[in-house]
Amino acid sequence: MGAITVSGKGQDFELLVPQKVFKELGLKPNASYDLARAKDGIWVLVECKENPLDAKIFSRLGNSDLKERVEGTFEKLLSKEEITRFKEMLGERSIVAFKLSPKYKRAVYKTKEEIEKNIKIAKQGESQKVGKRAQENSQGKPEEKPGNGLEKSDASQKKEPEPSKAEEKPDEKYCLEKDGFLVCMNNNKAKQLSIQLKKEIEAGKIRGVKGFDGRYYIAETPLYEKHSGAVISLIKKEKGISSEKIAQALGVNKLITKIVCELLKEDGEIIEKRKNQFQAI
Repeated sequence: MGAITVSGKGQDFELLVPQKVFKELGLKPNASYDLARAKDGIWVLVECKENPLDAKIFSRLGNSDLKERVEGTFEKLLSKEEITRFKEMLGERSIVAFKLSPKYKRAVYKTKEEIEKNIKIAKQGESQKVGKRAQENSQGKPEEKPGNGLEKSDASQKKEPEPSKAEEKPDEKYCLEKDGFLVCMNNNKAKQLSIQLKKEIEAGKIRGVKGFDGRYYIAETPLYEKHSGAVISLIKKEKGISSEKIAQALGVNKLITKIVCELLKEDGEIIEKRKNQFQAI
């Protein structure tokens, strides 16, 4: 076995491992190792559990918008060294090439945790639907919705009918308790809401997402589910369409349509080609 030598590089030093030794020891390219001294003349090389490149790749993926996460596009954002590790991460399933349907030509890259979270939310939403239908059948009337966490529930408080296209008002005037959705333009307020709505968000009753415009879009899950099917069907028919045109075509409130588009984008079903122009993947 050839000798491993130490080379100085500025104030740092590096181990130079001959190719033959590298293969015989089963060392991995781009992996990270800790060198520990066992006793005089004996050193131990231990593979680190987390590759330093992983954090860079996860960070780049998390900071990329949906159109940059598309298969064949995301790779262009990586260095040669990162691409090698990225392919290994795909094999390890820590990052997944995700397709909503086989008909889509290219997949969207998501972390394993993102996919598990989306599956959990979908299952919770379906369980709520089944439970609601069962209660309606047994009682013969709709189930009363629980409070949303922003204020104490009040049996006398009734949710107003969903605002129509004709009843639109300034975005900041919508209220989650009365309308079932809202838009938040302040980071501090968004953090406060996320704390107040933590239980509802974890239970899948409320969903929220930050748009490219810096605003936070929040809606009750049933409201999203009510409109998402019609919205995605219309988007699939167009090469690119704005949320305003979708609202006009469906006769739905513009802000509701915008929120649905943002959530569909978060779920990986559509991309935002340019500002407020949506297209199915």
